[in-house]
Amino acid sequence: MEEENIEDVGGLLGRNAEMYNPKIRKNKLKIRILAIVLSLLFVLISGFIVIGMFAENVYMYTGVEGHSMVPTINADAPNDSEAYDYAYVNTYQKGTYGDIIVVKHTGRTGDVKYVIKRLIAMEGDTVTIDNTNPFKTQVYVNGVLLQEDYLSESNNHFNGIGNSIESEVGITEITLKEGYIFYMGDNRRNSADCREYSYLEEPYCEKVSNIVGRVDYIVPHDQVESGDGKDFERFCNGIKEIFCSIF
Repeated sequence: MEEENIEDVGGLLGRNAEMYNPKIRKNKLKIRILAIVLSLLFVLISGFIVIGMFAENVYMYTGVEGHSMVPTINADAPNDSEAYDYAYVNTYQKGTYGDIIVVKHTGRTGDVKYVIKRLIAMEGDTVTIDNTNPFKTQVYVNGVLLQEDYLSESNNHFNGIGNSIESEVGITEITLKEGYIFYMGDNRRNSADCREYSYLEEPYCEKVSNIVGRVDYIVPHDQVESGDGKDFERFCNGIKEIFCSIF
């Protein structure tokens, strides 16, 4: 009993000392604030590290060679240099209508390469390319005319599907089977894409399983070193989509 009374008296004295000594109260408050600030800093730094590691595993940062996506990508990149735009590819997303995607494509001779194109149609869709107007080619998906504002004036007229005379002056059409997609480059006059893949198992199509991911962020070649890009908001939204889908 005596030992307990001594402890009680000690605690009482400590509380009384704190009550009547403002310096003790002030020091304790500083310690609490410092502990809270350090805890917040730890959480923030840990969060950035986790997001950075996660983004590194989800996003593929790659240079885009060639001019099949001009004017969207490599519009001003010179042909005779190694200067080209870079793209952040969200490997967590397959893309939807109008998105730019990266595809692992197997060529005629069995060579494998990665191509970057615009997703036009998906399984079950019917793609119609009308070349009856000699000045302007029109593309339809399920009977709906696409408004392709991303094309330049020089690409208003281009070949349709396949290598027949209809692909140049008539109407060509294809309906995609389950598991297939249809894509084209924005530089329609200078793009090898689904319009000419007649050697594939499913002519003029690409398997959806070959999609590597959706392009969320493009860095122009003259800004690669500074890291500035055109679609940073899309890049941030891509990170948000990933976390929302998980949590």
